[in-house]
Amino acid sequence: MRLLASALPRVRRLIPTGHGILTFTFVLLLVGLELVGRVAASDLHDGLAALVLASGVALVASRHRRHPIPWVSWLRSRLGWLSTKLESVRYDHGIDLRGSPPFPRKLPPVVWLALAALSAWASAAALLWVAYPAGWRELGTRGSYILYLVTLLALWTGLLSCFLAGVYVPILLLDHWIKGTVRAGDRRGVELVLIVAYMMMIFAVAWLIPTAVVLVLCLVVAVGAAVAMIRRGTDEPAILWRTGQRRTIYAVPLRRIVAGGLVFLALLVFDLLLTACGGRLLTPPERTDTMPGTALLGTIAAWMVPGLVLVAVLRLWAGRRIDPAARSHPTVHASSLLGTATLKRTAAAVALWGWKTRTTPDEPDSGDVRIELVPPEKSEATEFGPRWPLKVSMADVADGTVKDRLARRDEIQLRRHAIRGLTTLFKRAVADRGPKGGGYWFAPHWWFITGLDREDPHRGRSDRPTPPRPVGPPFHRVFPPRVRQHFHEMLRAVQVDMIFVEDGVGHRTVEKIVRAMFELYDKHAGQRRAEDHYFRDVPKVRVMVHDYAPGNPFRTTKYLEPQFDDLSRARVMHVFRDSGGDEADVEVPFDFSWEPSPALGIE
Repeated sequence: MRLLASALPRVRRLIPTGHGILTFTFVLLLVGLELVGRVAASDLHDGLAALVLASGVALVASRHRRHPIPWVSWLRSRLGWLSTKLESVRYDHGIDLRGSPPFPRKLPPVVWLALAALSAWASAAALLWVAYPAGWRELGTRGSYILYLVTLLALWTGLLSCFLAGVYVPILLLDHWIKGTVRAGDRRGVELVLIVAYMMMIFAVAWLIPTAVVLVLCLVVAVGAAVAMIRRGTDEPAILWRTGQRRTIYAVPLRRIVAGGLVFLALLVFDLLLTACGGRLLTPPERTDTMPGTALLGTIAAWMVPGLVLVAVLRLWAGRRIDPAARSHPTVHASSLLGTATLKRTAAAVALWGWKTRTTPDEPDSGDVRIELVPPEKSEATEFGPRWPLKVSMADVADGTVKDRLARRDEIQLRRHAIRGLTTLFKRAVADRGPKGGGYWFAPHWWFITGLDREDPHRGRSDRPTPPRPVGPPFHRVFPPRVRQHFHEMLRAVQVDMIFVEDGVGHRTVEKIVRAMFELYDKHAGQRRAEDHYFRDVPKVRVMVHDYAPGNPFRTTKYLEPQFDDLSRARVMHVFRDSGGDEADVEVPFDFSWEPSPALGIE
């Protein structure tokens, strides 16, 4: 018994406990999967094996969170070292809203590496399907089955993401359309019918048309986006980047980044679909195929792509339609009791100005300049302070007498819309205000800024600034497209890229500042930029215009410092509550009311 008691502790040391049992079990799991992979017949069996592998990894990760496992900690340290190396070559970036003087334009090297990787992926997938027409899983069963399972999981994850995006995005757009056209009580039924019809159409098309059509569509999208990427534009914002503090700063126009993103996504989807169903692009599946599950998932995901492409085209068209940098023609609404022939001649004469015409019986739009055609003796084309709609004769329109007056009326109407929209924005934003001490970013003349952004005070321990959050309605709901275009014309002329409004500054004060900028624009014909002294007459605020540039941050001890990237370049107007720190000392006038007045002799 003594011998047994002394031998038991030594035997227990040989039996794995705790982390040892878990590690031993995980190794057995990997070995078992390698053996099972040699006898598995299709990727349906591989899917079950991948599920078991994912469960084992999740179990090890869960145990590691509670009780650290040495070998897992070692793997994390290796990955941390790799991430540190990658961070050492990261890019500093910012945004350039000035554009002058221009920075040299150049794409980061990582873009070319990504394109090379996608091209290599497509070539490898095509070669695999040529070598293994029945399915490239045979390569995994002959080599490392675990590595094959990891690759299969990554492929299925990409296909499922494509499928979910293809379902969610069109349905989201459909729901938005239904809310604007169908009554509230009938929405659910209509939405359900349309969703079922959409899914049935997808499955029917996938059954009848080969998947190769979708791959061709991906290449067409990539080529079209590449052409848009190469085209040069003017007066456009850009992203600035550099690889180190002392390196050259380069610029990439934002339009090219959007087009490049479309190229990357199109090629990524092309590679995913080619890898999943490259062996059956033109022919139906056969019984000898060893990857039927992957081919089915790839086919379903492929036919979700046309819906995504359609949504992207609609969004780009809508974005172009409301682009503030574009220029839309004014519209004249003409009414007359002189007959339709007079209205047609008026429309032809107005078209020579480059304007559009809307005539009765069509109702006038809120932005239309309204005129009423009358006989020459009743014309008020040259009257001072006439009533609108302006009474004009056909001769006044034909010889262009009223063109300047109508253009000025159009400008006044645009500014009235601008002030009303500004009031609506700031009134609604106050209700969504967070902690005090922040402010609002206002820039309706940029297409990529969709609404008023709220910057809350930075109170965290991290050095990274908190990104602004949108508040209130988007710009396109409060400003018609031509109003944003007028903002773009005025703000670019006075060289104000963004406006920061501190908490506590009321909407009436913001209106006064915007009116002052319109006045500056009119007085100097858009040839003079805004400076601090132009706004000294606005009470209770201090307006400061600062040129942000790399190495020239905004520094002040008395006012809030808004968060701005060190590498960005923009001319920002800050509207602060006046702290009264910069006023000059003025002597108090002497009070004569307590001094005796000399007596005047009265005769």
